[in-house]
Amino acid sequence: MVFPVETSLTAAVDALRRSGLEPVVRQAPRQWSASPVEPGAWVRMPGEEAYAVVTVADIRPGERVGDWEQVDALPDPAAVLGFTAAFYERRQSDAQPLEHGDPLAVPSGQFHSVFPEDVVAAVEEWAQWEATWAVVPALEPEGRRRARLQRLATSKLTSDRVPVDVALDPALLSVLSERQLEDLDETVAGLFLPGIRWWFPRDRTGGRLAGRVQVLLREIAPPAKPAGKGIWLAVGVVPGGGLRAGLTRVAGAAAHHRWDRMPQYWQSPATGVDELWGDAPNAGAVVDALLAGHAMDALDMCGVTTDRATARVLRGLPESFRLREWTDKWTTNATALMADAAPWRWAGSVVDGQRPRRLETLGGFGASRRPGLFLGSASGAAHLTFAQSGSPLVAPRVEWERDLDFDLVRLGLVTPGQIPLRR
Repeated sequence: MVFPVETSLTAAVDALRRSGLEPVVRQAPRQWSASPVEPGAWVRMPGEEAYAVVTVADIRPGERVGDWEQVDALPDPAAVLGFTAAFYERRQSDAQPLEHGDPLAVPSGQFHSVFPEDVVAAVEEWAQWEATWAVVPALEPEGRRRARLQRLATSKLTSDRVPVDVALDPALLSVLSERQLEDLDETVAGLFLPGIRWWFPRDRTGGRLAGRVQVLLREIAPPAKPAGKGIWLAVGVVPGGGLRAGLTRVAGAAAHHRWDRMPQYWQSPATGVDELWGDAPNAGAVVDALLAGHAMDALDMCGVTTDRATARVLRGLPESFRLREWTDKWTTNATALMADAAPWRWAGSVVDGQRPRRLETLGGFGASRRPGLFLGSASGAAHLTFAQSGSPLVAPRVEWERDLDFDLVRLGLVTPGQIPLRR
């Protein structure tokens, strides 16, 4: 095996400059405050505050021929002096910038070699990481979307045939107070059945009632603890295709399908479609932007702000170098989520100081750090953020999704007069 004649930072800097890169020598980041201080050659990388840093380090042969790995402890009889290239990017949790005089940071990627040319090749590849992993937001094909909406329109227009009954669990009735029983009786007597049939969620095809969905209408008895389960009046599908209202014990804060803040669907019919959809003169333009894959433009039209990660995901850019392999999945799921959103209504559904609530999970990782988009507030405006969190708090879909009757009317598949309203 032939080794470079000179294994020094100067040799690495010269090799980087010969390739057209512009390294700057300063103190390299340290993973621990007790780690030794070493100089490094910093090269700016795409992304926000991202760098490749090349240092001289003790390395050893890896398991495969030609591979090298970091030496964990000295002395090591297999150790030789070589080079380490590390990719650093500032994370939201970092208290100080990477350019800080004594930066503490954990690398998002590393490469080791005894040859400076190999290290240069790795840095050059990293310099293209953002373009390499970027994707074009994928949309549902127009023909498929229209076919789905046609099936949805047919399902809604024939929903008067869907039977709806009420069956209340005696065991849950027995734990209700007299006042709660009176409220329950009054609520059941006032159910607006045409609205329940019309707006009950459909499956992915658009043509059938969603069999595994339970819609919470009203909390009859609150939970004993804030994060506990209360007793709710809910509606779900029963065998045979009908709907049934009944009592269930469930954590309302974690339910995607909650209509307690949308009584127009099930209790108090709206007087017009503006009451359902929100009175926004630019709603049509916003929906056009969402369906064209321009989610950030749509959010801007509605005064909704975002954090850096959300903007990158919605534009098809990697959230970070460390998580670049998730770009396609997250952008695809976020784009699909936004296609049915109504961001002009979000300002009315958030409260200053309220903990951000999850819209949807974008996929990946375990239950304790599920990536998703979260709706909260910042400076008095609706604010959308990307986070990895195990929080069970969700924003009910009726608060952030668009009533697809808006789309059905625009396409001429349904008329406003066919929507269940107060007559």
